[in-house]
Amino acid sequence: MNVSDRRDRGVWGSVDRTLDVAIRSHLADPDGVEEPFLPDAEGKRPVSIHQNKSWSSLLIVTAVATTLGTVIPAGYNIGILNSPQQVIVDFCNSSILHTYGTAIEETPLELLWAFVVSIFLIGGGMGALMGGSIANRIGRKNTLLVNSSVNVIAAIFFGTCGIAQSVEMLLIGRFIVGIGAGMSTSFMPLYMSEISTPATQNVLGLLCPVGINLGLFIGQVLSLEKLLGNEDNWNVLLALTCIPALLCLAVWYYLPETPRYLFVLQQKTDLAFKELSRLRGLPVDQLGPEMEELRREATRVTAEMPKDGLNNTNSQSSWTLKTIWAKKSLRWPFACVVVMHLGNQLSGINAVLYYSTDIFLSAGLDKQQAELALLGAGFINVVMTACVVFLTARFCRRPLMMISTIGVSVFLVVLALCIFFINKASWIPYCCIAALLIYVVFFDVGVGPLPFFLPSELIPAGPRPLIMSLGCLVNWSTNFLVGMTFPSLQNVMGVYIFVMFAAATVVQAVFLFFKLPETFRPTRSFSPASLSVLH
Repeated sequence: MNVSDRRDRGVWGSVDRTLDVAIRSHLADPDGVEEPFLPDAEGKRPVSIHQNKSWSSLLIVTAVATTLGTVIPAGYNIGILNSPQQVIVDFCNSSILHTYGTAIEETPLELLWAFVVSIFLIGGGMGALMGGSIANRIGRKNTLLVNSSVNVIAAIFFGTCGIAQSVEMLLIGRFIVGIGAGMSTSFMPLYMSEISTPATQNVLGLLCPVGINLGLFIGQVLSLEKLLGNEDNWNVLLALTCIPALLCLAVWYYLPETPRYLFVLQQKTDLAFKELSRLRGLPVDQLGPEMEELRREATRVTAEMPKDGLNNTNSQSSWTLKTIWAKKSLRWPFACVVVMHLGNQLSGINAVLYYSTDIFLSAGLDKQQAELALLGAGFINVVMTACVVFLTARFCRRPLMMISTIGVSVFLVVLALCIFFINKASWIPYCCIAALLIYVVFFDVGVGPLPFFLPSELIPAGPRPLIMSLGCLVNWSTNFLVGMTFPSLQNVMGVYIFVMFAAATVVQAVFLFFKLPETFRPTRSFSPASLSVLH
């Protein structure tokens, strides 16, 4: 009995079969015929989940461990400083006094706090830019090791900065964990796309935004003053970012390298097929269609390489921003990725969450109730992002993106009007709450998650890591710019700042309407001619 047979007869085999039945029942048409998944540009991608087992135990463990080690810590650290802000500001002041023997005034202290917050975003931009190149240089599995280790190192700085009375250690920790967060947003979707099957690509492709929102929600809960967001426990709150990373590291050795990286980029055929067999839980002789797909992809990647990079052993090392823009077939897809990441931040999601507490207080809730209502909005954020998994399994990407951008634009304007007239009638604050929650729903349908999911379908394998890294760099940079300019713009524009975000989202919608191709058609047959083509 071989390893695959023993695995099939074990507990994990039962999990595999249960998940496979559930997915088949979800994807089946009423008449029992399963819908195929999207082929590649040549129409040759395997389209049936009967090609191999949809979920194996190793695939499940890899997906969970990667989510724990990368994007959950990223989301956890995004908004974790909001509740204990005053406590950490006091620590910064006492640290300066302890180290340098002088207290700082209010304005420099505010600037120091802004730096504590923003250095995370600076690290995020750097990590996003490095994620793809590191993954190409040392492999996807080793990049996961680096990403998880970075989060653990940051946690050490967080846990000891209070004892050392060192604001410098706090800043270093924020910068390091920012690098890890940026790496995760560019690397994690790449890793998931390369181990997925057509039947699992929707779930695995959306684990990045789901994990970020889940980590953000966990951070919101734990940072409540009654839990860890207080003077005694704030550094423990920050240091807990290591827990999911350590869980990932505990199983890291067992995780696979992606067969696509080994076969297409490293030309290690035997090792690639061995890892593919482990990943699918099947012997190699039952993986013919997927092995043939790898061979076709290797041929396509070589053919798509820029002319001056044909002598490189690593085909992706020849791709640069210049060569991507020079290739007509990549120019507009790349522009779409950049615009989607810009729109992700210019949709005003951070501004809405900033106003949310005031909106809840205006509706008659006390401070504690307003905090709980904000947690409710965070929970809706997680649930709706998870629901996109089912939407992307059934619906085309363009309609989802158009519905999302239009809905976000409309309810930003509605929210601005409600806030402007919030004191005119007793029922208007409740309209504000409704508009806020509906806005979050529309955001999570497309504008929020799809920028991290669509590039794996939109961009060929060769330039994909670089384009995904550049897209995430744009996302983090825009997040930084919005965060730095939002207070000033808020003072000048007031609630009309929501109208500005709505206008930016409308511009995004118009651009994507004309330039974003459809990458998925839930029909029973596919041909290359059925796919939208960018001109």
